Amino acid sequence: MADLKKVLMVFTGGNISTRLSKKALELGTAPFAVLDAAGKFGKDFTIIEPVDVCSENFTPPMYKVLFDSMKNELDKGGYGCVLVAHGANTMAYTAQLADLLLSGYEIPIVFFGSKIAPTEEDSDAVTNLKAAYALAMEVDKGVYVVGKAADGKIYVHYAGYIMTPNRKTDDYASYKNRVAGKISGKKFIPNEGVVPPEECPNAMKNLRALGKLMTLPKEDTILTIGAPVCISYDNYSIARSDYKYVLQRLHHDGTVNTLSEDNPFSILYLKKACDHYGKQVFVAPIDSAMVPSPSTKAILAAKIRPLYDMPLEAAWAYLMLSTWLGKLIKK
Repeated sequence: MADLKKVLMVFTGGNISTRLSKKALELGTAPFAVLDAAGKFGKDFTIIEPVDVCSENFTPPMYKVLFDSMKNELDKGGYGCVLVAHGANTMAYTAQLADLLLSGYEIPIVFFGSKIAPTEEDSDAVTNLKAAYALAMEVDKGVYVVGKAADGKIYVHYAGYIMTPNRKTDDYASYKNRVAGKISGKKFIPNEGVVPPEECPNAMKNLRALGKLMTLPKEDTILTIGAPVCISYDNYSIARSDYKYVLQRLHHDGTVNTLSEDNPFSILYLKKACDHYGKQVFVAPIDSAMVPSPSTKAILAAKIRPLYDMPLEAAWAYLMLSTWLGKLIKK
C-alpha cells in the first residue's frame, strides 16, 4: 500500500477546473474549489498546475510540459500517490500517454474529472476526487482512471484500456469492457477475471528521453483519420512535414474501404501516397483473434501495419510518443 501522507495533486484544466460565470463555463479560480468542497482534502497535498486549458485544447508542447513537470516533482521523492484532475474530453488520450510514461513509478497514479463543474449543484467532482484517493489507498502502483457513471456506481479503469467517454452518458469505457473494478465506500472491488494491461517495459526510459528533449521535433504529431463511409483521402495533405505516421481508425470488424490503390476512397490509395512521401500507415482497433475479412486481408497484404488488441486511444498514444522520441518505442 502506498504511503499517502504525501500526495502530488496535478491540475490540468478541464471541467474539474471550471466555474460558472455568466452562464458559461470558464477556466478560473476553481481548480482548488474541489479541494475546498472535499473538506479535509488539501492539507497534505502538494499541488502543481503545469497546464491550465480545456482538455480539448491540449497540444503536443503542452503534453511535454505536463509530463516534464510531473517527472521533476516525482523525482524529488517521498510521494505516495499522484492524483490528476483532467477534463473528460481527452482524458483517455492523456491517460494512455501516462501509461507509457509514468507506469514505471512504484506508486499509483489516478486520473479523475467531473461531468459538472465543482462549484455547481450535483457536481460529481468531489465524489470522483474521493474515489481517486480511495483507490490510491488500495493499490500499490499502476495508472488508472476513475469516474462516477450514470448508474450511480464509481468505476475504475486501467489507463491502458481506457477509451473516450460514451456520448450519451459521458461515462468512460474500457476496451472490450475490461473494467478494472469499482469503488464501494472506500474500498476497491476488482473485477475478477479481468487481466490488467501489460506494463510498458521502458516507461522510465521513455520519460527520461522525453525530458531530455529541449523541444519536440518538427514532426510533433500524427494524422489520425476517422472511419466514416465515403472518406476521400484526397482531402488530406499527405505531404505535410509535421507528421510521419498516419493512424486510420477501422470499423468494429477491423475493416475500412480497400478498393483499388487508384481509388481516393481506398486505404490502399492512402498507402500509395504515404509511400511516396515516406510516411507509415497504421490501423486500429483490430482484434488479433478475429477471423480476417477480405478487406482486412487486403489491409495486411498491403503491409499496412495493424496495432493489435488496443483501443484507438492507445494506438494514438503509442504513435505520438514514438514521434517525439524519433523511433517506434517498445510496448
